[in-house]
Amino acid sequence: WEQFENATIASEAEKLRSALACTKQPWLLNRYLEYTLDPDRIRKQDATSTIVYIANNVVGQPLAWDFVRDRWSYIFSEYGGGSFSFSNLINGVTKRFSTEFELKQLKQFKEENSDVGFGSGTLAVDQSIERTIA
Repeated sequence: WEQFENATIASEAEKLRSALACTKQPWLLNRYLEYTLDPDRIRKQDATSTIVYIANNVVGQPLAWDFVRDRWSYIFSEYGGGSFSFSNLINGVTKRFSTEFELKQLKQFKEENSDVGFGSGTLAVDQSIERTIA
């Protein structure tokens, strides 16, 4: 983490952000997820890719999904503008989905957040549901 905080070259910081998501320790991954909502730790424009890096980790995938579901309205309201890509976030967190349980969770997520909305991720939610059905 200290190396990331002290990185002065953007490409180095990017590699370190990715590397930090490789741990198999759930408590560290959860802390890292929380950091994505703190712009003093992870820049807003890097939040999506950081969450997706964590979701690419077998241990981190369910943690990232739960994190996004639990905090969707906050994520959407705080990060709704600018370059925050909700479609990349939703696709990245749900791309491994294949079970009936995950399908049910996706449908419930869509239903429970219909009032909040999904912005650029609206199509991604529907595509994730279709991909999980297949």
